[in-house]
Amino acid sequence: MQKDYLRLNNMYRLTLLGGEARAFLLESTQMVEQARRIHSLSKTATAALGRTLSVTSIMGAMLKGEKESVTCRIDGKGPGGLIMTVGKSDASVKGFVAHPFEDVPRRGEKLDVGAYVGKEGMLTVIKDLNMREPYVGQTPLVSGEIGEDFALYFTSSEQTPSLVSVGVLVAEKVLSAGALVIQMLPGASSAAIASVENSAGMFMDISKSLLKDGLDGTLEQLLSHLEPEVLDKLPVRYRCDCSKERMERALMLLGEKELTDLLNERHGAEMHCNFCNTKRTFSESELIRLIDKIKNGDNEQRTS
Repeated sequence: MQKDYLRLNNMYRLTLLGGEARAFLLESTQMVEQARRIHSLSKTATAALGRTLSVTSIMGAMLKGEKESVTCRIDGKGPGGLIMTVGKSDASVKGFVAHPFEDVPRRGEKLDVGAYVGKEGMLTVIKDLNMREPYVGQTPLVSGEIGEDFALYFTSSEQTPSLVSVGVLVAEKVLSAGALVIQMLPGASSAAIASVENSAGMFMDISKSLLKDGLDGTLEQLLSHLEPEVLDKLPVRYRCDCSKERMERALMLLGEKELTDLLNERHGAEMHCNFCNTKRTFSESELIRLIDKIKNGDNEQRTS
């Protein structure tokens, strides 16, 4: 069963400058707040995971097929450890960070996301497009601040010059979160490119813009001079699609010997979902049933 959390946020999908660029403007406050609650995140962890979730939601909305998905992995070798997020084509997302309770000192008045994430590693993007092999793109981290790192990924790995602004304002809870991605389309004129580049400074504090003006006000304040045309408005949410059946399949992949050892030594098993912190237990009788399935060659449960 899919688990939906809190009320929906929204994303605008737009064209700019008469179709010479496209844009995605997302307000993700409730989505990031739910992630903070699920994982009991520190403030800097909230900002780091929240920024990554926001861009991943936009990348999910870029997908075309209903069953397609995108997975983003950031490992900058910082104190936060691995960040992993998964986005679907309906713009829903889930994610986790390896060390959610870790924090780092502020850099002046700002949360130091770059220090928390680190910048010695890579950003890896894996797109499951329902083909024989997934698409995998990888770029080195620029700063660990997330926005710059995804901008390099889009420009270098996907050959799509992109502006990425993403932010999270957090106190005791998330006050505002969101992202703006602008991408130049093939054949864009030098004048269109210059218009976007010259506007970059306006976009860099997207979370404060959303806190002050909301989604519609931010669209008007930040993008009106770029002649935006709204293509659609998408609901977005934090959603985990784990289930006991999926966990059963994962257990069966361990094989007959591993499951027999669990049965004899622990008299059961416990599985934990990193994305929603749900724990599910499997009794002795359930393990016996899974072992019998493996013995009987029931591969449908193992591979579906």
